Amino acid sequence: MKRFSSPFAHGARILAALGAGWLLVSAAAAQPAAGGIDSRYLLVFDTSSAMKSRVPASQYVVERLFFSMMNGQFQPGDSIGVWAFDRKLRAGDFPLQRWLPQNAATIASDITNFVRLQHYSKSTRFDVIMPKVNNLVQDSQRLTVLIFCDGDGEIKGTPFDDAINTVLKENGSALRKANQAFVIVLRAQLGRYIGYSVNSSAIGVNLPDFPPLPAPPQPVTPVPTNPLPSPRAPSPPPVIQAAPLIIIGTNVGTNPIPLVPSRMVPPSPPPAKVESIPPPPAESPSNSTTPIPTNAALPKVAAAQTNAPASSEETSGLSRRGALAIGAGLLVAAVVLIILVLVRTRKTSRGSLITRSMKKD
Repeated sequence: MKRFSSPFAHGARILAALGAGWLLVSAAAAQPAAGGIDSRYLLVFDTSSAMKSRVPASQYVVERLFFSMMNGQFQPGDSIGVWAFDRKLRAGDFPLQRWLPQNAATIASDITNFVRLQHYSKSTRFDVIMPKVNNLVQDSQRLTVLIFCDGDGEIKGTPFDDAINTVLKENGSALRKANQAFVIVLRAQLGRYIGYSVNSSAIGVNLPDFPPLPAPPQPVTPVPTNPLPSPRAPSPPPVIQAAPLIIIGTNVGTNPIPLVPSRMVPPSPPPAKVESIPPPPAESPSNSTTPIPTNAALPKVAAAQTNAPASSEETSGLSRRGALAIGAGLLVAAVVLIILVLVRTRKTSRGSLITRSMKKD
């Protein structure tokens, strides 16, 4: 199978990636800048001898970043700088660029060509770039630094030195065998580092998020030296509270209800006075043989005492009916007594005759 030459294949890959990136140009152009803040991007390429075999991997990462417009974080007007280093820093070989969506293909192509044309020799020395990076952090509102390196050496000068160097040591051998490069991301805002990430060119680049910008200070209103006293608001009229309205039944009044002692019991009413009514005259029975005296006194009936007074008509009616009943009872008792006397008299006389007849026999 016939294979294309390396420059032709590399150019075709760049054109394919950037051609697809044009689909995002209109969307990126419509995005406003992040509150007018100055945002900078710096790409630093390690040109040590160990990076020569990793140039294609570094170029591929650059193409992906510009195809995605730096993961959607590029804003029109952002500055893009490119440095190279081994034991010496080369900071002015690539001109400073301003990001515009319509210039994405040109910028990406220029950077990948710059990487390909570098002379790769010697070893990596982070100490030649970190002082310059730290100075740039102090002078930038927002700064994103991407370091393409082989992982040899140690980074010093950031709050994340220990964590970054540990990852480089643990994964350096594996990436060397795979001809992949490390991509170290450092982010700073308002003069200080705010985040980092260590990435592989085979996987992709993770960009830590920037924290929200602090709110701008509010303008201070000058206070006059002799301020006029502010007019006092008139005091509200006093509130007059009326006595509480108390409704009991149908009577309405404003006086409070008097309290009743808990153990106070109203006295019982005096007993009702019962007037004595003379008994009615007894009627003599027509068939009785024994006369009943008419002036016999009737038995007294104790009047029941109640708390409620009884009417005079009801009292008199009860006494008359009682007298009649008592008189009738006495009459019946007298008749029965007479009958018993007569019967006993007859029995006595009969017994005497029989006794006499038996004596005669």
